[in-house]
Amino acid sequence: MKKILYTTDFSPNAEKAFQFALKMAEKHHAELIMLHVFDMPPIMGHPYLMGPAEMKLQAGSSWKNYLQEFFAQFKSTIQPTFITVENTSVVKGILSIIKEHKPDLVVTGTKGKSLLKEIFIGSTTKALVQQSPVPVLAIPENAEYGNIKNVLYASDFREVDEKALRQLIEFVKAFKAEIRVLHVSTDNEYKSNEKMEWFKDYVEDSISYKHISFELLQADDIFEKLDNYVKQYDLDMMVMLKKEKHGIVEKLFHEDLVWKMEFHTSVPLLSFNEHYLRASGRKNIKRGDTIEH
Repeated sequence: MKKILYTTDFSPNAEKAFQFALKMAEKHHAELIMLHVFDMPPIMGHPYLMGPAEMKLQAGSSWKNYLQEFFAQFKSTIQPTFITVENTSVVKGILSIIKEHKPDLVVTGTKGKSLLKEIFIGSTTKALVQQSPVPVLAIPENAEYGNIKNVLYASDFREVDEKALRQLIEFVKAFKAEIRVLHVSTDNEYKSNEKMEWFKDYVEDSISYKHISFELLQADDIFEKLDNYVKQYDLDMMVMLKKEKHGIVEKLFHEDLVWKMEFHTSVPLLSFNEHYLRASGRKNIKRGDTIEH
């Protein structure tokens, strides 16, 4: 990774998420961008003491000072870029910075302190997962940073999963993390074992990474099985794929299930967007790019 974007509303959870962003930036020797999206409140019944443009400039400068003061609490060799942007939508503000600066990863907290506009920054994170062209790492409010050693990738054993795994490896190989590729199968699924063996061969033929394993589990209650699996193996990160289309094969990755897992556990959730993965893959094919690990 060359560039990481961290977004904050200055809530306690956002501060906790920063520890993940900072450690990953240090581990990868990556550029760190610290972003705060602010909204200019309307002034009702009061005369303007200055023009709107000057007010916006002054507000942006004040929030940038907050970012700098916040970062000063941490000891690090990293020298971040501090950015503030005015937007009535937090998501649109973040997406505008993603488009301009093209980070490899966005790190954000899942809960915030805003009671008037967005009670849960989880709603912002969910929108980012749906719209962000780059992966989003969501940090739950009760997560504690530790070295990323054990990662769960919940897979449907499809070709696009291989593209996500390639990017995931780029994120975690600096930590020498073990990646567990897991599919939870229900009784009515057809030829699950054959599908897993095909996907395993497909990945091993295209990706060279020693610390990866594949597992298939049977369960009637997918959420309960995943929850128990996370607890059993003391996972440091869970990875999901935001699908382009909805259908029966998506039951493992249904948004309600994924977000239920996110708010039920203390495990950070890394999300890839299938639409942008496929678009990126098509560009790489046209350019003749190959990726080696």
